[in-house]
Amino acid sequence: KVLDCFPDVVFENVDENKRNITLENLLTMTSGIQWGFGTATDPTTELYDAEDPVKFVLDRPMDSAPGEKFEYNNGNVQVLVAYIEKVTGQSLREYADAKLFGPMGITDYSWEKLPGSHRVGGFTGLKLTVRDMAKIGYLCLVNGQWDGQQLVSEQWLETATKTHTATNGIG
Repeated sequence: KVLDCFPDVVFENVDENKRNITLENLLTMTSGIQWGFGTATDPTTELYDAEDPVKFVLDRPMDSAPGEKFEYNNGNVQVLVAYIEKVTGQSLREYADAKLFGPMGITDYSWEKLPGSHRVGGFTGLKLTVRDMAKIGYLCLVNGQWDGQQLVSEQWLETATKTHTATNGIG
């Protein structure tokens, strides 16, 4: 459960639906957190400037039960960034360098930081060369193996590329 990952933070608008959001819901864009991606009410601009991106996202009211419907949500990704940083003890960039980019020889990249928190914007601003993007595509085609090393779980790739819910043409 996502709220359990951040026990030191008191969130607003907590109800049974919010308590039931899982990391899988964040990954599949089915958190149920009210977002409105691409609409006049999309809070992404506010997320850029949020001092605490996790609190900003998880303070938002719920729009639906977790797992009920797909809605692209930049905030979901930013909460995942904070989770990765918390459990690994590394910044997202350090973790990516150690586990993915470094082993693949990807060194010529930049990753935009959010001005409010100075954390990497997990949902935006990653700039790679075309060659390096092709490397990532190839990694997926060869079931997560690179130079004889399993960088990404084959099972995870299978799960990540299957349909989880209807997207209404988005995603």
